[in-house]
Amino acid sequence: MKIGFSFGRCIRDIVNGEVSIDDVAFIITATNMRDREHMDGVLKMYMNEPRYLLGLDYDLCIDAAYRLWDTNRIIQPRAQGLHRHSQPENSVWVDMFPTELSQNESVKKAWENYRFMLHMVENVDNEATEVFKTSY
Repeated sequence: MKIGFSFGRCIRDIVNGEVSIDDVAFIITATNMRDREHMDGVLKMYMNEPRYLLGLDYDLCIDAAYRLWDTNRIIQPRAQGLHRHSQPENSVWVDMFPTELSQNESVKKAWENYRFMLHMVENVDNEATEVFKTSY
């Protein structure tokens, strides 16, 4: 799973087949789009931008954007009056989980422990978790 940091560049990578839309957890954008109509205007503007969507098929771009929008995978801090943290130049995606296994034994052990804890947490009853939180 991936987290994206640029609405236009993430749509570009999805449409170009570099990232599967099914592999996108969410995109944190600098946009402040109110609805699909507003997003449509932003995409039309990006269609003229060489670093974003210039030369791509508009219908494919809008389809990808709508799919992300409709599944609540576009996070817009500005829409809540927050500032988005800046990321390094050209940083478009980050993997939520390592995609390459390290040969370092300490890294392997840490990853195994993390996966074990994740498995344990995923199987905890939500009601029990809430009781635990309020008890302490």
